[in-house]
Amino acid sequence: MEKNQVTELCYYLPEAAHERLCDTREEIRLLADLTARINAEADYLQLSPNALARCFDRLADQLDCALHESFWPPTREQDRQPKTE
Repeated sequence: MEKNQVTELCYYLPEAAHERLCDTREEIRLLADLTARINAEADYLQLSPNALARCFDRLADQLDCALHESFWPPTREQDRQPKTE
């Protein structure tokens, strides 16, 4: 490999993790729609801090699961190789 050659990095993402990411995206869009001002005269929207905390915690858990399911190809190959002692 040449000294200045850049190699492209990639992750493998299982289908279930991709679906989880898509669902999370849609939930974030829903939260954005719910918090958008209904009309221009509305000064604020009152939201329960507990409800917001639950939503963000659930979103973080979903993203965490999807990230843990993705992997580097070399790491996965190392897992497949038999261990020698």
